[in-house]
Amino acid sequence: MSNRPLRDGTVRCSCGYPCLMSAGQLFGAHSNYFFDRNADERQRLENQFHLFGEDFDRWFDEALRMGGLSMDPGGAAWRMLDLGCGEGQFTRRTADRYPNATFVGADVDRAAVEAASRGAAGNIEFLVHDAREPLPQAPVLDGGAAFDVAVMWMVLLYLPDRTGALANVARAVSPGGVVLLCNQADDGVRFSHPAATELIEATFEMGRRFGILMSETSLDAPLEETGFVDVTTVTLEYPLGGATSWGQRWWAHLLTTLAATRRAVVDVGRLMDGAEFDRKLDLLAAEPMLRHSGHWDFLVTVARRRGG
Repeated sequence: MSNRPLRDGTVRCSCGYPCLMSAGQLFGAHSNYFFDRNADERQRLENQFHLFGEDFDRWFDEALRMGGLSMDPGGAAWRMLDLGCGEGQFTRRTADRYPNATFVGADVDRAAVEAASRGAAGNIEFLVHDAREPLPQAPVLDGGAAFDVAVMWMVLLYLPDRTGALANVARAVSPGGVVLLCNQADDGVRFSHPAATELIEATFEMGRRFGILMSETSLDAPLEETGFVDVTTVTLEYPLGGATSWGQRWWAHLLTTLAATRRAVVDVGRLMDGAEFDRKLDLLAAEPMLRHSGHWDFLVTVARRRGG
């Protein structure tokens, strides 16, 4: 990524847009993760984990099937890598389901890793690691044996060099092993309320500027280039608003997610005045949205490493 300073102290990225970054840096220190990093962000991610939970289980088991790995809770002895694990919610969830398997969770955020490590079961290890870098030659468990399945759930989209990150994953996964990915679909949020549409469009414009949005085929070439085959991508479509409790839960999560993009939309992208952003968000938060509805789409990808 090439950046050049502007007169007002911002930086114009190679994408052509001004961004509040120092030259040569991403939006953050380690990725283009453009959500506000405050106390509420931990709760937002915790809510996201619970909303995804059952579908994560289904697709994790599909990855096991693709890799020919045991789905017997008592007999599964495979090794899982959760890259970008945050506070380890998915790692611990899967370890509860498969208590005889071995798990390594890795994240660049030391505080998150410390939180994940507290009270972790004996078959789980957490370590500080930047997903842009190759994993250590000898992972912390079992003398450095390769992993059978790797997970990057809502992580890869924030890494500009996706091919490089996937190459690092491929080196850590044994031949015949599998990878499970979840990413944000391009134009993947639609809602019938006009104020929501304006905030969503501004957020997705920032997503396009930083390249975090994906299509169903955007990972085909990087995965194949890094040694993965049998690439399958499907869309997870979740309801927003409307008459169901499930739609209302996803709507509440969308509101907190939009709120977390304020800095990106207002201060970095300068796509909307701060007062206007706040007014629209307050308007949406004040309405029950029982008569407005939409959907939020994500892409889940499973692939198998060549060989084995």
